[in-house]
Parts: sequence; structure tokens; C-alpha cells
Amino acid sequence: MKKTIGRLIFIVLIAATLLVSCGKKDKDVMEVSSIATDDNVADNSFSDLKDIGDLAGITNTVKDYDKSKDTCIKVNVVSYDSLAKKIKLFVDFGLTDCTCNDTKKRRGKINIEYVGKVGLEGSEAIYEPENYFINGYGVSGKKTIKIIEKFTHSIQVENGKVTKPDGSSITWISNRIRKMVSGYDTPLNFLDDSYEISGNSSGENSEGKSYSFMTESPLVKSIGCQWIKSGKLTIKREGKRDAIIDYGDGTCDDKAILSIGSWNKEISIKK
Repeated sequence: MKKTIGRLIFIVLIAATLLVSCGKKDKDVMEVSSIATDDNVADNSFSDLKDIGDLAGITNTVKDYDKSKDTCIKVNVVSYDSLAKKIKLFVDFGLTDCTCNDTKKRRGKINIEYVGKVGLEGSEAIYEPENYFINGYGVSGKKTIKIIEKFTHSIQVENGKVTKPDGSSITWISNRIRKMVSGYDTPLNFLDDSYEISGNSSGENSEGKSYSFMTESPLVKSIGCQWIKSGKLTIKREGKRDAIIDYGDGTCDDKAILSIGSWNKEISIKK
């Protein structure tokens, strides 16, 4: 099977070289950047949960377990029902940081449940971290990935929270749809894979600013391009004007248009 994109996120990190006029607009743009950065931290933290399941070679058939892929990963099966196609397990990294093959330091547990036959409509993967930390960031909440139809997944995060090493925290929920729109008929070629992402996320960043992200038109991400190629995203902030990111018409480049009210500027997007 093709490797799907586990981290198709609402990438709106504004490059440090962004030039704007000094004054109030500067602060507005910096607040948008701060919110986007924390949303990105939360998204990456919850994407890591699926990465661990993939890294351990976990599916809902016991024979596919491969504990040798990373010595930090210890898979413990809680229950297995072959008729119902359901399995519960947890991945245990121990009480102290363990440096994994991907160089990330992890400790704690990730509880995982697979329901249904992997890859078929209606199957689900549910991830719930328990006293789990990655590179000093604590992660709690629940993530559910469900195949709603062929090549289309719903991705939901409930009661998400990421605690930073400095003690500040990000609260986060997310509801998104990821649809593969090209490349599914060439299973040996990853570079022609392309996805549409739509939906929303919301929360409170580590500075206490409430926000929400919503796609106005689906974001298009291709494996062969390191940036989002097209789509439009709205960032809503409490008591502030909406910020809109327009990723363009499908060209593979790092350019987008940031608009706040009547003000707009071309910006560079980080990879």
C-alpha cells in the first residue's frame, strides 16, 4: 500500500523575513504567526501518534507486528478479536526518555485501538496518549482516523492538549477530511500523489489567544511539492479581524497572500 501523508496540516507559518510596515499591523501579523505556530505544534504532536503506529508496523492483525523497527517501541496487546476485526494495544516507551530511530525522545504510553479491516470503508484507528511526551512536549487527548470512503479519511482530535517544556499549554480540537485526488492508480510512484484537505481546527494558544482555522476551499498538497499548492484558509481570532491565507492557483511555490481586513501582502511560507 502507498504511504499516505500523516501530516497534511494547515501550514501558515509566516517566514521570519516577512516585511510589513511598522506599527499596529506588525503586531497583528505577529499574533497570526504565533497562533499558526502553536496550531502547527499541536498538529505535529498528534500526527506523531499515527507515526508511532506505522513505525511499529501495527495493524489489526497480530502477525504484522514488527518490534524490531525501533528498540524504544514495546508493543503490548490488551485484547484481540479476529472475528470482530478489533484489537486494543499500547505502545510503551517507559518512564524516562528513550531516543528513537527518528532521533525524537519519547516516554509514556500510546493506547491504540483498531476496528474493522484495515484499508476498508468504516475501519477506524483510535489513539489516546497516556502520560506521553515527545521531545519534552506532553500530549493528551484522543485522535480518531476513519476511512469514510475509498481514498478518503476523516481525522478528528478531541480534548487535545499539548504542554510545552516551559509549562505553557495549547488546547486543540480538529475535524478534517483528507481525500486522495491523484496518484491512487500508480501504487509504486509516490511523487504523483496529491491530496485535498478540508475542515477546521480551533483552540487556545500558549499565550491564551482563542482562535479557529477553517478552509474556505480545500488545501491541495502533493507529495512532489513541499508547499501547499492551492486553497484558501481563514483564521478567526477573538475580537480581531479575520486573517485569510490564499495559497494560489496550483503552482508549486512558497508564495501565498495574507489578508487582514483591507490589508494584504504576499508572504513566503515555511516548508
